Amino acid sequence: MIEIIHEHSVDMSLLPAKANILDLGCLGFQFTRHFRGLGHNVKSVDIQKLKDKDDYQMVAVSDFEGTAYIVMNSDKQAIKIQKNPKTNYEIACTTLKRLSQYYDISFWDLIKIDVEGSEYEIIMSLEKAPAKQLSVEFHMHCGQTLLQVNEMVATLVSLGYRPVTHEYTTMHGAGFNYWNSLFILK
Repeated sequence: MIEIIHEHSVDMSLLPAKANILDLGCLGFQFTRHFRGLGHNVKSVDIQKLKDKDDYQMVAVSDFEGTAYIVMNSDKQAIKIQKNPKTNYEIACTTLKRLSQYYDISFWDLIKIDVEGSEYEIIMSLEKAPAKQLSVEFHMHCGQTLLQVNEMVATLVSLGYRPVTHEYTTMHGAGFNYWNSLFILK
C-alpha cells in the first residue's frame, strides 16, 4: 500500500508498529510529524538551524566524517553541502553508518533521503542495505547528472533493492528530476 507522505512515497504496509524511521533532510518536519503522529520512532536530521521545536540533529550526512561547508541559497529547500571550504558556514559531517551507530539502530524500517545532492555520496558509500525502504529525492537541479542517478540506482539494485517508484517528472519550478523514488529491499 504505497502512499505519498509529504512528497515521498512509502509502502505503509511494510512498516511495523513503532517503526524506526530516519528523516534525512527534515526541513519543515512534515514527514517527521506525520510518522511520529502514528507512533513511530523517527530520528530527524538537517543541515540548517531550524527554529522549530521538533527534536532533530543538526549535522550533514555524506561519505565522510569531519567538517562540511554549507552552500547557502535564497531557496531554503536548495541549501546543500560541499567538501571544500569555499564558504564560511561549517557543519559537522558524518556517514549514514556512523549516524545509525549513534542512534543504536543497525537496520531502519524506512529512510527518507532529501539532502540536496548529498544522496550521491550517501548511496555510493553504502556497503550493505541500511533499511527495508529508501524514499529518495534525487537532485539533478543541484548539479547531479543522469549518469550519477543511474549509478545510484545500479548501486541500490546491487544491494538488493528494487525500484517501486522512479519517475522523471517536473516539480517545484526546478524542472525535470526524479523527485519521488522508492526502493524496497527484496
